[in-house]
Amino acid sequence: MNNSDSNDQQRLTALAQLQIMDTPREQAFDDLTTLAARWLDAPIALITLVDSQRQWFKSRVGLDLSETPKEMAFCAHAIRQPTLMEVSDATRDPRFADNPLVTGDPGIRFYAGMPIASPQGALLGTLCVIDRRPRTLNDEQRDTLQRLARLAEFQLQLRHTLLISQAEALELMHQQTLNQRLLDSLKAGVVACTDDGTLTLFNTTAQQWHGADMLNLTPEEWAHHYDLYAADGRTPLTTDDIPLVRAWQGKPVENVEICIACADQPLRHVLCSGGLLYPEQGGPGAAIVVMHDISEIRRASNMKSHFLATVSHELRTPLTAISGAVGLLHSGATDPRSAAGERLLSIALDNSQRLNELINDLLDMEKLEAGKVELRVEPLALRASIVQAMESNRPYAERFQVHWYIPEGLADMTVIADQRRLLQVLTNYLSNAAKFSHAGGSIRIEWQRQGDSVMVRVVDQGIGIPSEQQPLLFNKFSQLDTTDKRQRGGTGLGLAICKELIERMGGRVGVQSEVDKGSCFWFTLPIAAPDNRR
Repeated sequence: MNNSDSNDQQRLTALAQLQIMDTPREQAFDDLTTLAARWLDAPIALITLVDSQRQWFKSRVGLDLSETPKEMAFCAHAIRQPTLMEVSDATRDPRFADNPLVTGDPGIRFYAGMPIASPQGALLGTLCVIDRRPRTLNDEQRDTLQRLARLAEFQLQLRHTLLISQAEALELMHQQTLNQRLLDSLKAGVVACTDDGTLTLFNTTAQQWHGADMLNLTPEEWAHHYDLYAADGRTPLTTDDIPLVRAWQGKPVENVEICIACADQPLRHVLCSGGLLYPEQGGPGAAIVVMHDISEIRRASNMKSHFLATVSHELRTPLTAISGAVGLLHSGATDPRSAAGERLLSIALDNSQRLNELINDLLDMEKLEAGKVELRVEPLALRASIVQAMESNRPYAERFQVHWYIPEGLADMTVIADQRRLLQVLTNYLSNAAKFSHAGGSIRIEWQRQGDSVMVRVVDQGIGIPSEQQPLLFNKFSQLDTTDKRQRGGTGLGLAICKELIERMGGRVGVQSEVDKGSCFWFTLPIAAPDNRR
């Protein structure tokens, strides 16, 4: 690449960076051409910019044209050197004598052009004056033209600086938007404050947890707006105990658990970590704290502890009964063949069965969680399975003095299920219904087609379940905390196991209940396609 080509490329690059070609007229440039025409007594004054094909006039006085082809442009010659180019009589200059701008309109005779450079030094065009008669400039006029050209360069420098500032501002806005979106997409709450403790960052998650955006509040004001508690959920935090305040003060904040109370939300447990943004400066100072919601972990931990305590109680109760009955028989205090002895044997047998049920529930839940339960799904006659479950659990119904029945007129259906596990689900539903029914009550087992599934309902007229407790019924390690249920026994795992089994067989579970009016526990199963039915 020769020097001319290199200069052309630099000029084109600079013009592209300035984004000036074909832009509207600007007063600053028009003032310069007006002054040039006035002070140099010229009928025409131009600020020209030369690209690869043309000479375009950013500002013009005394000329109607907005551009000319590059090969006709006097300025294309002027920008080959950084000094003033002056042509006293174009008709006598071999470079321009036959130029259409000389031989025709506007009839150029005199030309004087001072190159204009970009901020990077590339020669872009000129500030020039033109006359229709031959003439020359004196030294003062040449100095004036050079000074005006420098002012044009200054305007280009301002434009370049403004474009850079705009680009940086856009990039900053883009980065801030990106950062904000990243922060808002986090499931963690993120809060930050300035050196004076004013909140400057409060991401969407933090807003949701607190119910509002609290930007521009101080941490002290923050504490007054919302209730913050210690990990126990009861002890209010003082201002100095708030994690962000501690971080702002330069104190360590590492895995600090607090609770956030918002009027329309349950108490939220969060784990906080953070510190100063510039720890080398010490506190107080700008700080940031990240909060992770551990409410589910805390709830699960509490439920597991509660569950273990329940299991411990439920296991000890039958073991104590078995041990007492066997101890009395073994000591000879009671004859095994007497009525009292038979009653003790019956107690031992009943509690052995109860103990076996508890252990089976624990084993089933462990297998389900480990994914070790294998199901053998096949087409099954629904009525036959329900009747079998009713017969198998008849002693349960007799024990609680209830009876169950199937309404007349229900057509049999064929479902896809594992027979043993379906019986397990039905047994759990029936035993629960019996357990929580009033003596002499009836329990209805019915089914109804719903699209490609069948819904099976077990309906009782028992004690019912409060609405706020119903969502917990099918949770693992969950047991309704009622005195009546405690008296009736259970680990709280049965319904969780039913949910896992039914969902693995392609169905759903649910409950509708009203206190003192009874409950309806239901589940769905896929209906077998006609060619798969027995």
